[in-house]
Amino acid sequence: MNLEKQAVRINKAHQLILEEKTGTPSEFANKLNISRSQLYNLIGILKEYDAPIKYCKIINGFYYLKPFLLELKYSLKITLDEENKEIFGGNNFRPTLLDGSMFTLQYQNSSRETTLYNN
Repeated sequence: MNLEKQAVRINKAHQLILEEKTGTPSEFANKLNISRSQLYNLIGILKEYDAPIKYCKIINGFYYLKPFLLELKYSLKITLDEENKEIFGGNNFRPTLLDGSMFTLQYQNSSRETTLYNN
């Protein structure tokens, strides 16, 4: 899946959960243009970052049990082969290869901030 599309989808899901406008799992999946199983995969990703997501049968929707801030940033830069350099170092640096591009996902637990950097 396209990185930009996934970031937009995660941000939209987060906003719908904040506003408690998700509806049932099927309705929520439809609002995100994904299947129910993909929705639960997305919720699983958010929970990996300690998102306190719960479902309420009374309101038929998802909500956050306590305030949760999710900030997803990404940057994409196209470079020529001769401009490419790999530099590794520092703390919390885990390079990941996605579609031929080197990315680092950094999670800062104290502020619940997720940042995606492109190297």
